Amino acid sequence: MEKVIRGHVWKYGDDVNTDVIFPGKYTYTINDPQEMGDHAMEDIDAEFAKRVQPGDVIVAGKNFGCGSSREQAAVCLKVKGIGAIIAPTFSRIYFRNGVNTGLPLITSKEAQDMFEAGDEIEIDFEAGIIRGKKGAIGFPPFSDFVFGIMNAGGLIPYTRERLIKEGKIKA
Repeated sequence: MEKVIRGHVWKYGDDVNTDVIFPGKYTYTINDPQEMGDHAMEDIDAEFAKRVQPGDVIVAGKNFGCGSSREQAAVCLKVKGIGAIIAPTFSRIYFRNGVNTGLPLITSKEAQDMFEAGDEIEIDFEAGIIRGKKGAIGFPPFSDFVFGIMNAGGLIPYTRERLIKEGKIKA
């Protein structure tokens, strides 16, 4: 994970659920992560998957990721290169799926009022600072454990790296 990312803002409202992030109709028919990314956000923003760029950031309202416990809803955004999702609150299960996938999720009440769709955004994960044309706001930096998971690209690669280092499995 980059220590600092720069991109553009994609802005959405409250209660963006997992059926909107990754349409439920594909849950049992699409297994390839890249193909999941091709359908990311299509029910709320048909152009998202075609136009999103690596490093772009989603700034959303409260309760992002509510609904079904669907890993594809985190995976599809990660494979599209989303640098982070910022919201005042996240569904507990979505938050865990985001961490497990290595998708940075930042809790911030101020960001929704500070950014508009298309704005340039910079996030310094190490310093815990989000910058935009209206100024800067802070957020609690990730714990070393969560930062380690993000750097490894998710919980599975993180666990694998640890087990290799400890000599419990071979590379």
